[in-house]
Amino acid sequence: MDIIDWSRLATFADEDDPEDMEWLEEMLSTLIGNTATRLQELRQLIEDKNGAELKPLLHQIKGVAANFGLTKLQEVSAHAETLLKNGELDESIKESLTLQSIWEETQKELIEKYKLQIPQ
Repeated sequence: MDIIDWSRLATFADEDDPEDMEWLEEMLSTLIGNTATRLQELRQLIEDKNGAELKPLLHQIKGVAANFGLTKLQEVSAHAETLLKNGELDESIKESLTLQSIWEETQKELIEKYKLQIPQ
């Protein structure tokens, strides 16, 4: 399975329209910044073993990933959320720990495809 559903992203903008592409690039830049913040929060919640706050954060990550067609991120965050709902905090944490590397790979593909300039 691909980590990104490119056909989903293609529905956001006409690749032949420079204004559409500029808008999409802005959206993706915002996505990258917001996801970095969410993953930082995720690391803290994992460290604290705070399942109560971890669940809505995983739900949020899953929803954003679904909206943008980030299939692998969506799948893993959904699985971690389900584990947490079933009372399996340690297993959910184990699954959640993989989200950072999945995101790094996803982000790299987005940056390469759309030639994004992401401020450090």
